[in-house]
Amino acid sequence: MTFSDQTSQMPPSLPADFSSSLPPGSSIRHILLGHPSYIRQTIHLLHNLRYVETSQWSPLIEVPDNRLILRPETDDVISMLVRRL
Repeated sequence: MTFSDQTSQMPPSLPADFSSSLPPGSSIRHILLGHPSYIRQTIHLLHNLRYVETSQWSPLIEVPDNRLILRPETDDVISMLVRRL
């Protein structure tokens, strides 16, 4: 299967204020995990797509001893994408 027919199509644009489509009081947490330069690229890409301002991201945080603990809220789920470059 090839995707050559789709190369001329433009990706859909994100709304300028994505947060307006979330119910009041709700939140979603984004976690970027990877090499610092790729994280910076992704942050700038999300900014260019008008998804979020770069200043809203935390500073880069080292993962101590290669361990990471996530503490979900009740009814939280997780989805993950690994994009190979």
